[in-house]
Amino acid sequence: NDSTAAGRKTVQLIQALEEVQEFHQLESNLQVCQFLSDSRKFLHQMIRTINIKEEVLITMQIVGDLSYAWQLIDSFTSIMQESIRVSPSMVNKLRATFLKLASALDMPLLRINQANSPDLLSVSQYYSGELVSYVRKVLQIIPESMFTSLLKIIKLQTHDIIEVPTRLDKDKLRDYAQLRPRYEVAKLTHAISIFTEGILMMKTTLVGIIKVDPKQLLEDGIRKELVKRVAFALHRGLTFNPKAKPSELMPRLKDMAATMDGFHRSFEYIQDYVNICGLKIWQEEVSRIINYNVEQECNNFLRTKVLNPLN
Repeated sequence: NDSTAAGRKTVQLIQALEEVQEFHQLESNLQVCQFLSDSRKFLHQMIRTINIKEEVLITMQIVGDLSYAWQLIDSFTSIMQESIRVSPSMVNKLRATFLKLASALDMPLLRINQANSPDLLSVSQYYSGELVSYVRKVLQIIPESMFTSLLKIIKLQTHDIIEVPTRLDKDKLRDYAQLRPRYEVAKLTHAISIFTEGILMMKTTLVGIIKVDPKQLLEDGIRKELVKRVAFALHRGLTFNPKAKPSELMPRLKDMAATMDGFHRSFEYIQDYVNICGLKIWQEEVSRIINYNVEQECNNFLRTKVLNPLN
């Protein structure tokens, strides 16, 4: 059969490589000897792979079936997220776990496929979507960790670092240097770039029938975390006590302006380090937050309400 013929050809190739090394007196050329040795090693691995019987493959498929983990895997989410937070390169290793989870789709689709049902595509999309949602949930720890560092950058840029003017006298340069705060900003920026590098190492992955692009995954996670943080800052800064005095308004608005300016400057600062269009994302998401809240206020005066999924 084909596997036997392929095995014989592979053995002949191994023997030919041994003869090449022997007849052409290549022992003195260490680099060529290393290449020949590696080639023989890979050919031996090919022979072992060819000799794997179908029964063994079936057993491996049964043992490796991860359908049972569909419910259990969620209990490991916090462990995976902590591993990513400590070592962002762990994302690359978790890629194998996410691919293995895709095998859990085989069981619910088995009978549908055997029956040649037209629902196969829609059911596949549903389960693949559930799996992609779980992948997003696990990897959301990266944007969360990035924003933890970003908040520290915001604090430094808002309160500690003095903005350098366009024109500056040479004798005042030392006053604007502020080496310690700028070193802290650089260290935090490096931490953010490491998290970005970690998620981009995952490469494009096919989860079920849905292709997951890590760059898009990162951008979506950053947008989600940005909306969460900015909305919280606006809610905290613009919620007033009805008994408050009018004189308290301007200080609150100035604090709010300083907070938003800190977000804006810091997001603009890190955009090149995380390979995203920071200002574009900032403008789109802040506009979306404001428009959403305006719609919710307008709902009080409308007969036909604008529902959450529509805005």
